[in-house]
Order: sequence, then C-alpha cells, then structure tokens
Amino acid sequence: MHPEHAKSEKSMKKFARMLAAFCLLQLPLLAQDPVWVSNADIKDVRIYQNGAMVSRTAKATLNSGVQEVVFDGLSPYINPQSIMLKGTGDATILSVTFQTNYLKEKKKSKEVQRLEGDLDSLSLRLQQVRNKIAVLTETQSLLTANKSIGGANNGVMADELEPMVDYFIKKMGELKQDQLEEQQKEKKLNEQVFKLQQQLSMLRAKNDQPTGNIIVKVNAGARGMAGFDFSYVIQSNVSWYAFYDLKAKDVNSPFELVYKAKVNQSSGEDWNQVKLSLSTGNPSIGNDRPVLYPWMLNYYMPVAMYKQGNVPMAAPAMQEMSVAAGARDMEDGKKADMKAIEVTVSQNALNASFDIMTPYTIPSDGQEYQVEIQKYNLQAEYNYVAIPKLDADAFLTAKITGWEDLSLSPGGANIYFDGAYVGESYLNPAESNDTLEISLGRDKRIVVKREKLKDLSGNKLFGGNKERSLSYDFTVKNGKKEAISLILLDQVPVTMQKEIEVKTEELSGAEYNTETGEIKWKIQLPAGETAKKRLTFKVKYPKDKQIMGL
Repeated sequence: MHPEHAKSEKSMKKFARMLAAFCLLQLPLLAQDPVWVSNADIKDVRIYQNGAMVSRTAKATLNSGVQEVVFDGLSPYINPQSIMLKGTGDATILSVTFQTNYLKEKKKSKEVQRLEGDLDSLSLRLQQVRNKIAVLTETQSLLTANKSIGGANNGVMADELEPMVDYFIKKMGELKQDQLEEQQKEKKLNEQVFKLQQQLSMLRAKNDQPTGNIIVKVNAGARGMAGFDFSYVIQSNVSWYAFYDLKAKDVNSPFELVYKAKVNQSSGEDWNQVKLSLSTGNPSIGNDRPVLYPWMLNYYMPVAMYKQGNVPMAAPAMQEMSVAAGARDMEDGKKADMKAIEVTVSQNALNASFDIMTPYTIPSDGQEYQVEIQKYNLQAEYNYVAIPKLDADAFLTAKITGWEDLSLSPGGANIYFDGAYVGESYLNPAESNDTLEISLGRDKRIVVKREKLKDLSGNKLFGGNKERSLSYDFTVKNGKKEAISLILLDQVPVTMQKEIEVKTEELSGAEYNTETGEIKWKIQLPAGETAKKRLTFKVKYPKDKQIMGL
C-alpha cells in the first residue's frame, strides 16, 4: 500500500472513532427521560356555568438540553386550544401538547379504601357464618345417622326409649333453630356485601377513567430548577347554578338575600381547599357576533367531470394548507420564550365573576356542593293583599327593591319569614321588573268579607236596552295587635263591544284602571279596627243580546 494512502486511512479511522465518541456524549442530551410532575398545585379555579378554567403552578429540575416535562394527573376533558403556560428559568419552550393517558392507574380515593375495608370485614363475617352453618348441618347428619338404639336385632324397653326420643327431639330442635338464625345472618350479610360491591363498582368505574397529560418540550441551557405557571379550560363535566335564601325577621325589617351556588364536577381531578371564582360566562360559546354576508345569485353551472377508472369524479380543487403551513412553522423552529406568554382577564357588561375568599374542596364525584357567594340587605315594602272574589284570606306580600344591580343569575329561592320556612319562588332577573314581589303566606287574623247587595242589584229595561246593576259591600277587620297596610282588590267588567257600556257609580275612593277593570283600595287599618268599602257599577247592552260572563 502506498504510504500516503495508509496515512490517509489511519486518519479516517481516527476521525470515525472521535465522531462516534462525540455522538455517544450527545446521546443523553438528545434522548433524555421525561420529567414527570404529578403534584402541580392548584392556584385557583374559575367555574363557568358549563366548564372551568384551572390555574396551576409547579417546579421541576431540568437537565441541560432538550427534554419533556409531563404534568400528569389532570382532567381528560381539557380543551387543548385553551392551554396557556409561562415559566421561569434558563430554558426555552419548544412546544406544548395535550395527551389523554389511558394507562396510568389512579390512586384510590379515601372512600374506596374505606369501602374496601368494610367489604373485607363483611366477607370475613360471612365466611364465619357459613362455617357455622356447615357445622350445624354436619351435626344434624351425625345425629340422624346414629338414631338407631340397641342395634338392628335387639329391641328397646319403653322406659329406655322415652328419654332417648326426648333427647333427639330437643337436640335436633336446637340445631334447627341455630341453623335458621345463622341463615338469617347470612342473608343480611349477603345483602350488605351486594350493596357494597355495587357502590365500589360505581366508584371504581370513575377511578378507571383516563387522565390528562400536558407535555411541555423545553431546551434548557444548564441544569437547574424551573418554575411553571399554566392554565387550561375543562370543557365539560363541570357546572354551577344559582339559588337563593330570602329571609325577613318581621314587617319592619329588610330582606336578607343570600346568594348561593350549587357546584358539581366530575372532571377527573379533585380540587382540595382551592380558591374558587364563579363566572356567569360560558367559554364554550363563541363570543363573536355572526356576520351577514351578501346573498349572491348566479346561473347554475354544471361541474366538469372526469373519469378515474370507471367512476366519474368531480374535478380536483385547491386544498386548504393551514395544517401543512402550521407543520412547517414547527419544522422551521419557531420557539416561544418561557417569559413571553401572558394571561389577560377581562370583565364586561354581559358577564359577572364572583371571587370566593374562603377555600373550598370540590371532589370529582358529581355531587352538588353548596358555595355561599354573597349576602345583601334589601329594602322591602310589606303589604297585605286581599282578593275576596277569589280567596277569603289576606296574604302578606313583600315588594323588594334594589336587587336588579346585583348581577344575579336565574335560580330558585327558599323564602323564610319570622324564622319559618314559607315556600319557594324563582328569581329570573331577565324577566323581572325593578320590584320583586313575593308572597309570604296567609294571615288568618285579618278577616275579609265580600257580600252582594240584593236590594241594589237587578235588571231594568230602557227602550231597546237592558241595564244590569251590581253592588258589593266589603268588610275588612284587623284582628292583629298592630296596624296593617292592606291592598283590597276587585274588578268591574271590561267591554269588548261598543254597544256594551260599563259605568261605575260608587267606588268608595278606590283607584280604577279602565283598561283592565281593576279596582284597588289602599287601606291603613289600626289594630282591632274595621273598614268598609262599597263597589257599585252598571252594565247596559241591547235587550236582544245575551252577555257572557256577567
């Protein structure tokens, strides 16, 4: 071999060994094990009426080079587009992805552990009972097999037989009774075991649900500690709705409105002692208004067809390239600086948000948990209302004002008055007026009577018309120890034909609504006093006609 060729070959081998050694040194940097983070702390949870945004914080030790940080144990219902992340440390974020993990086994909840312990105890007791039943059964068999007395060929004297029979009956009776008692115990234990197994099956099914992983690929400049703050939106299995307590002490007190929420979630992650905020918004609904584009008409143009084999197909069209373009962006090495991402929270006139100062625990069990939002004192005007035409009792009512500016959501309300539960109502701010009127119940101490006066009521004829007169007396007696304000309501008919005339003659100072026919008296009545009112009206119509409803 030529000396120059030998020297060149020796140099190439040396370079190959150096290159191999360099690659071996770089291999750990190119294929490092992921850093798993299972204890990312929850900073706060914003619960929407459908969905929730969870904010977390965590720390991880990074090695120098490219590696993945996996935040696991998260909800499998995360919207990947909603993930936002920022970090601190000598590293750069290369990508953020979401992955559903079907393989990781969840840690058993305390309830599952407790039920499994109860099931083990019941199973042990059940086995003990079954063992005792088996012993009793064998004892009965043994007693029956040895009931022969004196052998097969020898007789038995009567005085010897009687005590043996008594013994057999007594012993067999005791064995049968003991066996029956043990069988009853076995039945009850079987029922308890079945119920526990059913409950455990349901809880284990929830526990077997997949979890979610957020995978962050980073490039660290040097080994060291890095901090991460990230948030994501859980798009299902979380919700809340409003309900209220309306409480008043007496007719001289304001109403206390207690604004509450019932929260439930089965997102796959437990929220233990976390700061909550409740929002009336819904991130799953688009917030952009629709755009009305021009409605264009044109002549129909047949699509050119071509054949591929024996199948006619439409001519190929241009394809959207957004996915491919996005892939190229990743391939071109576009990177996000760990300190560059920010989260902006806005408040608008359409949605309200309530920050709950007291930490709450909301497990992922689908049950409802009550969260108190706010308390308000609202002014109320109390009146008794009586409509004796429909009901003989007087009803205490409260007109509540000042609630329309409280950003309330629709929801049911429990009403309490004077320390007692009165009933239920429903608050719907979108449909209610500035004044909310609620009924607080009947008061039998106020007596209201409506009597028709026969002497002043009747029919008369005037030429081609008939006239009908109606007159009613009203009596209100206040049997309470304090003065009351009472609204007394009645009505006169409203005509729908011009030939029918309605004329009031006596109202006793009532307000008369000519459009609705409502008659209203506002009465201030001292304790123990009585008030009287009279209503008289006439209806005139053609005598050859009949009036419906009169």
